[in-house]
Amino acid sequence: MALVRGSIRCPSCGGPLRPTVLECGACDIRIEANFVSNEFASLDDDDLHFLRIFIHTEGRIREMESALGVSYPTVKARLAELKEKLQIDSPPPPRGHDDQDEVSQTLRDLERGRISYEQAIGRLKGRQERTG
Repeated sequence: MALVRGSIRCPSCGGPLRPTVLECGACDIRIEANFVSNEFASLDDDDLHFLRIFIHTEGRIREMESALGVSYPTVKARLAELKEKLQIDSPPPPRGHDDQDEVSQTLRDLERGRISYEQAIGRLKGRQERTG
């Protein structure tokens, strides 16, 4: 499976893959459904460790330097890489944002493979029902 811009892609067609099966290693139970994924699910162990350090240090880069044993420019570069991997180009809209922002966000999520076509339709239908 190839990792492409924050999502796991199909090795055959390149479309976004979505989680559909969960298994318990202890009792072998298997649950199949259309699970919701997020941009963090596709990060590798090093990136997740970096994010844990970021949260632990509350984003204080000087403390991150010391915790990771790297220089200030290295921490800044890693942050920039993560922003790109997570496709973070602006802060998320505040809660209670206007309906057009919700539609735009749904379309961006669909385009970036963060949600499936069915999830996008569900969001838009839910919005339509709320607004009458």
